Amino acid sequence: MKAFQMVVAATMIVAAAPAQAVPAFARKYGTSCTTCHTIFPKLAPFGEAFRRNGFRFPGVDRDYIKQDAIALRRSGAEETATLPAQVPLALGFKGQTTFHPDKDSSGGRADNGAAVNGADTIAEGNLWGAGSFSEKSTFFAELVVSSHGEVELENAQVHLNDLIGPAHAINLRLGRGSPTVTSFGPHSTYLGDGMVVSTPVTALNGATSDSWNIGGHYNGIEVSGVLAAGRAAYSVGWNAGSNRDVRDSEDVYGHVGVKFGGMRFDGEGNGRTNGERPWEETAITLDAFAYHSRSSVSFAGATDGDPEILLQDTANVVGGAIRAQWGSLELNSGLYVERHLHAQGDGTSARALAHYDELSYVVAPWIVAAVRFELTQLRPDQACGGGGGACPRVTDARIMPGIVFLPYPNLKFVVAALLESASGAPPDGWGSVGGFAEGAGPDLEFQNVSITGAFAF
Repeated sequence: MKAFQMVVAATMIVAAAPAQAVPAFARKYGTSCTTCHTIFPKLAPFGEAFRRNGFRFPGVDRDYIKQDAIALRRSGAEETATLPAQVPLALGFKGQTTFHPDKDSSGGRADNGAAVNGADTIAEGNLWGAGSFSEKSTFFAELVVSSHGEVELENAQVHLNDLIGPAHAINLRLGRGSPTVTSFGPHSTYLGDGMVVSTPVTALNGATSDSWNIGGHYNGIEVSGVLAAGRAAYSVGWNAGSNRDVRDSEDVYGHVGVKFGGMRFDGEGNGRTNGERPWEETAITLDAFAYHSRSSVSFAGATDGDPEILLQDTANVVGGAIRAQWGSLELNSGLYVERHLHAQGDGTSARALAHYDELSYVVAPWIVAAVRFELTQLRPDQACGGGGGACPRVTDARIMPGIVFLPYPNLKFVVAALLESASGAPPDGWGSVGGFAEGAGPDLEFQNVSITGAFAF
């Protein structure tokens, strides 16, 4: 069972970029999905501005809406409460088939030596809701259903935009979602599950409850905006985090970003982009963030029959990222470090480091070549075995080259490989970060080739 769970988790993380393109927006504005996306869920510069503006077009949003709306109440010249005349829902499905060229690799053994695993060819369904309450108020929701029976509410948000001051300066997000720790969409990647790699430290150490991580979806509020003539972005948030039982909610985070060149963060003005090739710009974006979390987490008892161990873990994280784009060539790179106070079943602390790079090139509007690198390091802080020596650091490195195809704007395929090298392994293995390696040696393993499909309508 554990091997099966590792396979499901890793293939979902490594191969299946979420189908985050929302056709409800395309219907609302009477436009193609490629207005905002290159190959979904990857966002073009205009799509990033649309997301950052609370899912609204730059300028006067209502001037671009093509879908009929029912007026509910008029509260001002610019604020008429509306209801979409059509139900603002969309559906999407995704999954992957995994091939093991080497059935004796760690990934092949985790798949019971199968050469081909088609159990997750369709692994997940998404139901989205997206639209407007008024010119300045919008909503976005996402329900995820797994073919294995799990149901999860990932997003349920109300956006109150342009609250005070200039347009886009102060926006408020209420509800459930992932924290904003960079200037770009959380799933704006060609090959990963998220652009910023997540590190569930307590899960790696064998926790039996949900593990907090910086990319998790939590209930809370977030204030964000764009300043400095559209060249600086910020976000500050508070959320309930991840808890095994009821606790005070004290998770807080903040982010700042600055962009040089290309389209403004808010999409206003005359951004230097190519109308014929909307994914292109020449720009550099720098990001920095900090995150404080306190979560309750459980571990199995020391021996069978013992009650579970419940701990209060405090985590502090600092990190940064850079995006450098030159036309169709784009490089994303980021790193963060975490310090956890009670990250293991014996109550001791641990440190983690996470690093990611993704280099991509848009060959044509329907094909992108990319390669992604992820590194996870975990080190306990206590003396090992009761001695005075330092504890061993375990490391997992993953390389994912791939090609992404877009036959139609709402249908895509990804062919990607996973190569992995590990030095040691945490108590619960590397499955929760998308790895299979057992850490017996530093050799690079060819774990699998996956073909991912996703479509939405």
